[in-house]
Amino acid sequence: MLRALPRVFIQGADPNGPIALPKEELDKLRKVLRLSPGAEIAVLPDDGSLIQCRLQPQHADPISVHHPDTEPKLQLTLAQALPKGDKMDEIVRACTEIGVSRFLLFPSDRTVVKWDAKKTIDRVNRLQAIAREAAEVCFRTRIPTFEVTSGLAAVMRMHPDAVVLSEVEGISPRLQPKGTEMTIVVGPEGGWSKLELKLIGNRGITLGPRVLRVDHAGPAAASILLLQ
Repeated sequence: MLRALPRVFIQGADPNGPIALPKEELDKLRKVLRLSPGAEIAVLPDDGSLIQCRLQPQHADPISVHHPDTEPKLQLTLAQALPKGDKMDEIVRACTEIGVSRFLLFPSDRTVVKWDAKKTIDRVNRLQAIAREAAEVCFRTRIPTFEVTSGLAAVMRMHPDAVVLSEVEGISPRLQPKGTEMTIVVGPEGGWSKLELKLIGNRGITLGPRVLRVDHAGPAAASILLLQ
């Protein structure tokens, strides 16, 4: 029943009274999904809960509160070197559906694209919208968060226990889940530079004998860790 309900994220929604629906969410429910007043919907406060509601012309009336077990037990951060084109959109969409909790974006030595301050804000806003939509579609109760940092060295300082996907010959450790929090780092299309390989040290791991595209590597790693 709950899985079939149309879902909208409204951060901080209070189940103890009428929930105001932003215009864009009302438009989606009324004009896109063609719902009429009285229809049941799910409001997601982004805190792990789901509020079953009845749709009204301008708001939603709470009926009951649920706590669906749809979030992974492992809190996974994907640190992703910036790829070209719209590949980041697909990485975020797929990894959100798989269950990634946080995205940490950074330029690597061989990153081609350059994000200035304005482009960073615009791109992160777009990626947040993609993650929000993907979380609604796949029945998650939390939206992944985003952060941008300066490079691989900063990632390693922030997450000293991170494991890094590497194409260096002879790497034997395979990716396995460990603990309740974990960070996986994925490089750019051109691979890691020599300086970055020194930073990675013995933290390099492999997904297997084949080399995956950058927009496939993150989702593949997330699948190994989260879809078990």
